[in-house]
Amino acid sequence: MEEVMRKLIVGCLVALLLICPAFAEMVVLKNGKTVEGKILEDTDTYVKIDFNGTPLTYFKDEVMAIRKDVVDTTGTQAEPDKKSAKVEVLNSEYTKPPDPKENIEIRADSSIEEILKKINYYYASHDFDKAIELGKMALSKTDDKFTMAQIYYSLGANYLEKGIEPYNQNKDDSYYKLSIEYTKKCLEIIPNSWRSWANLGSVYTNMGDYEQAISYLLEAEKYLDKNDPMYKELLFHRMMLEDMLKGK
Repeated sequence: MEEVMRKLIVGCLVALLLICPAFAEMVVLKNGKTVEGKILEDTDTYVKIDFNGTPLTYFKDEVMAIRKDVVDTTGTQAEPDKKSAKVEVLNSEYTKPPDPKENIEIRADSSIEEILKKINYYYASHDFDKAIELGKMALSKTDDKFTMAQIYYSLGANYLEKGIEPYNQNKDDSYYKLSIEYTKKCLEIIPNSWRSWANLGSVYTNMGDYEQAISYLLEAEKYLDKNDPMYKELLFHRMMLEDMLKGK
């Protein structure tokens, strides 16, 4: 179950708009280096950036974050003093392809473990509707509170991802509210679930409530081993938000 939950981590995947006086497009690597220039390509597997006339390519598993120039809705570039940037903090688990071994046929008598694997497969495939449907089915098949907590976390994670596009398009926060609801149900059972605290941090980051997001990310850091690779990503996420608040 630990492995399934690890693969469902979404706490550090965020997409948000911020205002800053001036910036260059940037790729932040996991080794701590930053490369500034012009983003030429950004695919599911790699990003290419023009660095002083030299195109450099980095695979997504090397990248911690990407900051891009944003064109406004009129199709023209933002004014120099009101430039916008889109920042993506990438979760290495999110960018992994689906595991074919988890593409299990689900039947009426399928076990909880089988259902959780299929949920993980749907999540990795970005088919959040099917993952949510299976999650609700799984809840009806167990009364074990820790298994229920795992399912609550999964539902919160999938609703987070499902909610990004509606919120960005028309501020529809209904899926984000469901993500918060299910994630808090997980925390009622497992209060030290750093993944759940991080999930809440991502939801509030996406909704622009950076102070609330920071408070949840700080809680996540309390329960995560500092030697865990995800700790660095959590720390980066929080520090980025703190810098944004200072710039307001």
